[in-house]
Amino acid sequence: MDQPPPYQPEFVPMKGNKYMRLEDTHGAPKFQHTVVLGQPQPVVPHPRDHIIWSLCSLVYGNPFCLGMLAVYFSVKSRDRKMVGDLEGARKHGKTACCFNTVTLTLAILGLLFFITYGIIIYQVAH
Repeated sequence: MDQPPPYQPEFVPMKGNKYMRLEDTHGAPKFQHTVVLGQPQPVVPHPRDHIIWSLCSLVYGNPFCLGMLAVYFSVKSRDRKMVGDLEGARKHGKTACCFNTVTLTLAILGLLFFITYGIIIYQVAH
């Protein structure tokens, strides 16, 4: 590959002041250094939106349309996070988590009910 030609100093426009090297009394070059100290910023975790869990609740178990509500609040949480409203995102994410928990609990209880009902019907039939 061809490399661009090196620029000569007279062709490169320079703006601002020229920097000079400060010399020590012994003739050694002396450089100025700048140290920037900053306060450490507290680490704030991003709020969780539980979008994957909400989609699984919607697809695999959606009693009383609670999975759809979980997806709705997950999307609202993600939108709030993108705008920068972390407190609103946290609130909507917590609501989505509650709907997901209720959906999962009802789906498991419904599954256990149907398994138990099937076993009882099987025992009665034989």
